[in-house]
Amino acid sequence: MTEKKDKIKVTVDGIEHDATPGQMLIELTDQTGNYVPRFCYHEKLSIAANCRMCLVEVENSRNALPACATPVSDGMVVHTKSKSAKTAQESTMEFLLINHPLDCPICDQGGECELQDLAYTYGKNNSRFDIPKQTKKNDDLGPLVSTDMTRCIMCTRCVRFGTEIAGIQELGTIGRGEDSNISTYVSSTVDHELSGNIIDLCPVGALNNKPYRYTDRTWELDQIESISPHDCVGSNIMIHKKNDIIRRIVPKNNPEINETWIADRDRFGFDGIYSEDRVKSAKLRVERNLKDVKLSEAIDRSVELIQSCSTKDQSIGVLISPNLSTEEQYLLLDLCDQLDINGIDYRPRQRDFSTDSANDFIPHMNIKLSDVDAMRNILILGSDLRRETPILAHRLKKSADNGASVHVINSYESEYHFQVDQQIIADEWVNDMGLVLKAAINLTKNSLPNNIADHLDTIGEPSSTHEAIAASMCQDKSLIIIGIEAYSDSQYQMIRSYAHMLSTICQTNLCEISEGSNMIGASIYGVVNKQENSLNFSEIVHMKHDLLIMYGIEPEDTIYQAELIECMESAKDLVVFTPYANEHFDRNADVIVPINTHYENNGSMINIELRNQSFINTLSLDVDQFTNIELLMSLYQGMGIQSVSVDEINDSVQKGIDIITSTEGRISNIPENIQSIKASKKEVRFNMYNVDNVLRRSKPLQKTKEVLDEI
Repeated sequence: MTEKKDKIKVTVDGIEHDATPGQMLIELTDQTGNYVPRFCYHEKLSIAANCRMCLVEVENSRNALPACATPVSDGMVVHTKSKSAKTAQESTMEFLLINHPLDCPICDQGGECELQDLAYTYGKNNSRFDIPKQTKKNDDLGPLVSTDMTRCIMCTRCVRFGTEIAGIQELGTIGRGEDSNISTYVSSTVDHELSGNIIDLCPVGALNNKPYRYTDRTWELDQIESISPHDCVGSNIMIHKKNDIIRRIVPKNNPEINETWIADRDRFGFDGIYSEDRVKSAKLRVERNLKDVKLSEAIDRSVELIQSCSTKDQSIGVLISPNLSTEEQYLLLDLCDQLDINGIDYRPRQRDFSTDSANDFIPHMNIKLSDVDAMRNILILGSDLRRETPILAHRLKKSADNGASVHVINSYESEYHFQVDQQIIADEWVNDMGLVLKAAINLTKNSLPNNIADHLDTIGEPSSTHEAIAASMCQDKSLIIIGIEAYSDSQYQMIRSYAHMLSTICQTNLCEISEGSNMIGASIYGVVNKQENSLNFSEIVHMKHDLLIMYGIEPEDTIYQAELIECMESAKDLVVFTPYANEHFDRNADVIVPINTHYENNGSMINIELRNQSFINTLSLDVDQFTNIELLMSLYQGMGIQSVSVDEINDSVQKGIDIITSTEGRISNIPENIQSIKASKKEVRFNMYNVDNVLRRSKPLQKTKEVLDEI
């Protein structure tokens, strides 16, 4: 029996290296710093070996071999810079340039084009091919991606990305030989939620960022690291700006969070900050009309109204966005605490608040995002996962592609780009979740308190499907995911209770997708500073207030849109802190204070895995404009209240994270008011380009099929 070696010896350009059996040669050369040119190869995609640019000389081989498709072997001797290797690479480059147009001066890819860079090193001054260049037609792929297919070198990165990463084959290769072309199979657009990544993958100027096209040269752009503000994943991004205007956004590689990908809303959403309805100045209502005033006047009037109501023990309601920085959320919550205002909330899409007392169990994920790739059994509860968290859906697809069993329980059938083993679609799907729990109890021979056992006896008996899901979840490396559809359900707390109990019985991992990009940041304040008898979002919008304060939130952000509009109209005074104008603000607000969007702000956000990520101000503010933290500090100062510092906030946040991560328990009770809760039927599906005020104003995203189909 031959002993399997953990490491083998491979010599590259005269130096011996350790290599892993089965490893491709190009992976080894990348590790050792011996760069080999390539076009079709990408570390996140399958091997195509169709460009032949990575040809190298391997001793005892008759011909040059493609490094991307050649596995290493013990004793292999490789030359990446020999005369033979260079001749092969130069010949490949000469072949690729036969039809390629010499339009570098007008090509958006100029300055960051892989073909341009490699042609400089491996190209020749002349070509042996004296034939007319072919042209290819350009397909309309939609409002996000532009095409110049004559530049295409058929590397097929975009095709492989669709099938392997996005999970949908919208692009493919048609034709043969020199007539080959990349196109859609039918006349359609590229509409999946990760489509913009093919722009980054294209090594030439065949696929470009359509909104960015013909705006700048790449070397003129300043690059700033930041965090995407559109969901709880917290994808890492690079913001490219010129003359203090954001021109485009590209991914920042972070293997632990988003790898090299970002969702389309992360890439194109920023356009919303340049909407024509940005609030440029503070406004006060004078004789029924809004009048432009200095920012200091608006702040003074806000202080006056807050003080007047708080000292007279009048009703004050405060609604804040779950997309704010942790610092803003903390200051607003602390201010309300110091003023004894108990009507404040940051959960505009939650419907059921029956177990709010369990503050330590805030929605989050108890494993790392990168650990999802290795899960073997996954249960998705009430989630349109691709729309809610595209990057998490991508990681789930990776685990499914590796053989994981995936099960779904929901009120409607959602589209998944991977195989689903068991799927239950029902209006009363919460009962199905309870039956899965019951099946797991029977399987594991666990016992529950009498009140829970009595409750489960009332919902019926598990079917074979329930039993199959339960058996799967009792296996190793299992994960339960509770989505935003469940979060907005009228029986959310029952769903949570079932899921937590199932997680405890089966010893699974648990992921609760939270709304907004930073609901966890606000929730941590409640973990560290226990709040009693506070009003929830639903209670606040169903009351008539002497003073209603809205910070960073619009009626369109909530499932209580009609109720909030009525609440705004009935309030004696309305103070709005907002980056955008809104017809309801114009009609009802007494004070409008402009605030900055995420891209004009400093601060931090806590993502779904409890990772605290900071971001800096991308854009400069006007001379007379405050940062959001400065604005909130001025409220403290105006009311004569001692504010907490940013350092104190950071310490408190870390304390909250430590409390959550050290808590191993789960929710183990059935909501007492379960009999009074009625299931709400889902009427409108989750729109991933309508989840916050910036995305709603992004012109490219509002032209997509996702939005137009809903209209």
